[in-house]
Amino acid sequence: MKQKKLDTIKTSGFKTPKDYFSKVEEQILSEVSMIDKVEQSGFEVPESYFDSVEKSILNQVTPENDTKVVSLFTWKKVMYTSAIAASLILMFNVFYSPSENISFEDIEMASIENYIEAEDYTSYELAALLTEDELNKDNFIDNNISEDLLEDYLLDQVDIEDLIIEQTQ
Repeated sequence: MKQKKLDTIKTSGFKTPKDYFSKVEEQILSEVSMIDKVEQSGFEVPESYFDSVEKSILNQVTPENDTKVVSLFTWKKVMYTSAIAASLILMFNVFYSPSENISFEDIEMASIENYIEAEDYTSYELAALLTEDELNKDNFIDNNISEDLLEDYLLDQVDIEDLIIEQTQ
């Protein structure tokens, strides 16, 4: 199918039937004269139709006999089931106790660091957790870190690419 350019189209594309405009006036006048001659439309509404239509519609919509609804879950069944589940959980917690107690020293340092990073604490919030004696600058200066620990930290935590980029700048 070829597409034509809009500026080359000279016709509208619509066609009228033959002798349409010569007969249209006669058709309109004949319909107007018929309407003038007819006094009644031919359609009638029965008496008191609008008074009784609402009642008849409501009688057809609402069922006369109600069906009995049987629920799948009764309140008693749900109550019994939840009571059994609660008692099983309570028995498990009472009779099963772990043999070892977990202390703060048992938690890995990486877990603590991940928690602090995930919670997105600011330095002010972390400083509020420490006392003034713990924040004393002498504690940071006198702290001796061995070269092995420092080397392990740098190898594990720092990317070599970051160090190279920082030195070149």
